[in-house]
Amino acid sequence: MGLDPLLLRSDLMDLSLLIKYQTLNILIMMFLMKKPVSMLAILLSVLATSCNTLTDMANLARKQQLAVEPNPLELHGNNVSFTLSAKLPVKMMKKNTKYAIKTAYVAGDLIRFRSGVPPKEVTMVGTIEFDGNQYAGAKEEPKISKQMNFAFEDKHEQGFLIVYGKVSKKSKSQQFGPIEIVSAGNTNVGVATTSRLVKSPIDGISNANGKSPFIYVRGQWHKAPFKVIPYKLNFEQGSARLKSTVGANGKSIDLAKEAFKAMVAQFGTVDQLPEINFSGSSAHSPEGRTTINQTLPTQRSAALEKQMKEMMKAFEYGKRISKFNFLFDNKTLEATWPEFKSLIQGSSLNEDQKSEVVAIVDGSDGFVEKEKKLQGLAYYQTLMDEIYPKMRYAQLRFTLPDQTKTTEQIENLLAKIVTGEMAADRLTEEEYITVAITNPNFANRVKWLEKAVTKYDTWLVNNNLGAAYLDMALLTKDQAYLEKALSTLNNAKNKKESGEIYYNLGMLYLMKGDANQAQENFQKAITIGAGNNPALTGKLNGIKAYYTIKKATARNDGKYKEAYELLANATNTVPNKFNQGLAYLLEGNDYEQAKAGFNAAIQLNAKDAMAHYALAVTAARQGKAGEIGKHLKKAFDLQVALKAKALKDAEFFKFKTNSSFLDAIK
Repeated sequence: MGLDPLLLRSDLMDLSLLIKYQTLNILIMMFLMKKPVSMLAILLSVLATSCNTLTDMANLARKQQLAVEPNPLELHGNNVSFTLSAKLPVKMMKKNTKYAIKTAYVAGDLIRFRSGVPPKEVTMVGTIEFDGNQYAGAKEEPKISKQMNFAFEDKHEQGFLIVYGKVSKKSKSQQFGPIEIVSAGNTNVGVATTSRLVKSPIDGISNANGKSPFIYVRGQWHKAPFKVIPYKLNFEQGSARLKSTVGANGKSIDLAKEAFKAMVAQFGTVDQLPEINFSGSSAHSPEGRTTINQTLPTQRSAALEKQMKEMMKAFEYGKRISKFNFLFDNKTLEATWPEFKSLIQGSSLNEDQKSEVVAIVDGSDGFVEKEKKLQGLAYYQTLMDEIYPKMRYAQLRFTLPDQTKTTEQIENLLAKIVTGEMAADRLTEEEYITVAITNPNFANRVKWLEKAVTKYDTWLVNNNLGAAYLDMALLTKDQAYLEKALSTLNNAKNKKESGEIYYNLGMLYLMKGDANQAQENFQKAITIGAGNNPALTGKLNGIKAYYTIKKATARNDGKYKEAYELLANATNTVPNKFNQGLAYLLEGNDYEQAKAGFNAAIQLNAKDAMAHYALAVTAARQGKAGEIGKHLKKAFDLQVALKAKALKDAEFFKFKTNSSFLDAIK
C-alpha cells in the first residue's frame, strides 16, 4: 500500500531508525572481521545519514510556534483573510534543506479531527517556505509571516486551520501532519461572521411614531403678501347717510361683498378667516355751515363702519367682529384744502380761474372767510358741480393680512375635498404637499395626495404619494400598498428623474426582497445626488455606508473608515447608528466608538436585540468576559433564537467555558 503524500506514517519513522541501526551494525561487524566495506554498506551509511538529517528536522519542526491573526478568523465581504506567522527552533534549518508549512482550512467540528489523519475535504489557503541556505547557522529563530485568504462559504462558519509540514534535502523529503494550529494557547476555530450583522436600510425601521423613513419633497410654498383693496363711497351734500344710489356707491358695496364672500369660500368657513383691518379717511366739501362740516367726517366714517359690520353679519362672522380694527382719519376743516386744490387742477376751470381759487385758499383768512370769497366767484357753480361732490366721501382701505392658510384651514378644506363637497382645485399644489407631508397620519397623506394627483399630476405629487403608500405598507404590512407605490413612483420617474424618487424605489425593492433592484435604484439616487435637499443627503450617506461595509475585504482596507465617516453625517436611524458601531468594531481600532454606535441604536429602539448582541461581541474582542454575559442576556430576552447563534459564533469560542457566558446561554 502506497504512502499518503501529505503524511509520514509512524512505520516510516520506524523504518528510518531501523535503517540507521542496521547500517551501524553492519559497519561494526565488517570492521571487527577486517572485511572490506562494500558499496552497499557505504550507500546504506549515506542513506542513514540523510534520513537522520530529515528526521531531526521533522522532530524539531514539531516544536515550531505558529500564530494566527486574527484569531478567530474573520469574514469581510466574501473573503477570509489572515496572517500566519511561523517561528522555528534556532538550529533546525541546515544548508541545502527546505521546510514548507502547507496551510488548509477544514469545515466542520474540531472534535472529529484526529492529528495525523488527513480530513476528507480541505480548502488549501497558502504555504510558508523556509530556505536552509538563508537560515543555516542563524543565532535567532527563523520567522516568516504571510498573508493568506480563502473565499468564504457558509460551511466554513464552523471549522479550523490545520498545517502539514514537509522537510526536504535535495531530492529526499519527509512529511508530517496534519495538526491543528494553536495560536497564543488557543486552537484556531471557526470564522467570525460579524460583518454579516450589517443592517440594511429597512432593517428595524418603523414609522409608528409618525416619522417616515422615506423621502417626501416639499413644494415651494411662499407666504402671500398683504393685500389692500380700496373702496370709495360718496355722500350727498351735508349728509352722513350712505346711499347705494349716490355715485358708484352701489357698485363699490357689491365689490366689497364679493371680495368678502370669496375670502370666506377660500378659507372654508367663516370662523377660519384671518383678522382684517379696515382703515381709511372721511372728508367733507367746504360749502355749508361750519358746525355741520366739523362733524360730517366723523359721522360719515361711522356710517361706513356700520355698513361693514352689517356686511360681516350677513356672512355670519359672529363675535369675531370685535377683533377687527376700524381706523379712520376724520379730516378737519382745514385739512380738506390740499385735496380741494388738487381737484381744482383737474377741473374744467381755465388757468386764470384756477390761480384765483388757489390764491383764495392759500390766503391768510379763516375757513369761513375763504368759503365766502369762493361763493362770490362767477364760476362758483362749477365748483359745486365738479369739485364739492368729490369731497363728500369716506375712503375705505380693506387690508387682508397674510392670506396664507393655516394647517387647520387647509385640513378643513381637504376634508370637504375628500368628501366631494369641494373641487380639488380649491387648493394649490403647494398647499396639498405642505400639509400632507407634515401630517403624522399616513392614511390622511394617502387620501389627500390621491386627490391632489387628480389635479396636479406632477413628479412632486407622485413622489410624495408613492412615499405615503410606502409608509402605509410599512405600517400595515399590506403588500398591496407596495404595488401602488411602485406604479406611482414609476409615474413620477417618467416625469422627472430625481434622487428622491430613486431612493424611494430602492427602499421599495428592499421591502419586496429584491436586493439587486434596490442597489440599482440606490446607485442612481447617489449618481443624481441630493441637490439642495439635506434630508436626502443624510439618507444617501447611510446607503453609501451600507454598501461600503459590504465591499470591505479586510480590517485595514479603508472601507470601514470610509463607512463610519459617512455615517457621522447620516440620518439618525437605527440601521445607521448600528452600522456606525459595526464599522468601528470590524476595523478593530476603537471599540469605545463601536459601543457608542450600538448604544445609540438602542436609544432609538430599546428592543433591538442585535444591538445588544453586537455589544457582547465587542466585549468579547476586548476580553471583558463579564460584560459578554450581561449583553447576551438582554439580547436573548428580546430574541431567544440568538442563543443558537451565540453557541456556534466564533467570537465567543474562547469564552464557552466562562461562567458569565454559560449563565447567559443556559
